[in-house]
This record gives sequence, C-alpha cells and structure tokens, in this order.
Amino acid sequence: MTSQEPEQIGELIFIQNPDYPYPFKVERPPHFWMTEQTGALAEAVDAYMDGLALSARHLELIRLYLTQYIERAVLTGDANRSLLVQQANKLKHSAEIEAFADELAEYGIEPF
Repeated sequence: MTSQEPEQIGELIFIQNPDYPYPFKVERPPHFWMTEQTGALAEAVDAYMDGLALSARHLELIRLYLTQYIERAVLTGDANRSLLVQQANKLKHSAEIEAFADELAEYGIEPF
C-alpha cells in the first residue's frame, strides 16, 4: 500500500499520512485515528476525549479502530495481542477505554 491509497476497515476509510509515519517497520502499519477520512471516527474520539457519553456507534467505531491498531502495532514486553484485541472488543464506556489505553501504553501502544 502506498501512502496515498485509501484502506477501508469496516466503514472507516484511512489514508496514511507521510508526514506522520508509523516509526517501526511492519508489514501493515496501524492507522492513526486522525487519518480516517469519513469523519465518523474523529467524532467518536472527540466525544471520548471531551468526556461525553459515547453512543453505541461511537463505541463500535472506537473498538474497530483500537482492534486494527493492536493487530498491526509493534508490542513490547509480554503483550498478548489476541487477548488485547478481545479486551478492545468488550469496551463499553469511556472509563473502560481510558483504563485500556493506559494498559496499552505499558506495551508501547499510544493509539490516542
């Protein structure tokens, strides 16, 4: 995939940003939420960052985003990728997302 080819993941469409590349060499780099093109993910992440109640759609999009990120990112330590993906798919509200993001940071993942 070149830096300008869009990639669709579920209903989200991402384009790699050549000015903000993923810093590790991987087969498929994770997409950052800011490079999603429909605006739906930005709306969901903004609601999360603003501490607003998340709709079912917001949660679905954030879970989808986190899943692709975890599946593609370089993990440190004894991270269990499949367990982290399972946990991401069970997130139900902002507090759980925040705690999960803290856990991801322990493995070198900073999705937000």
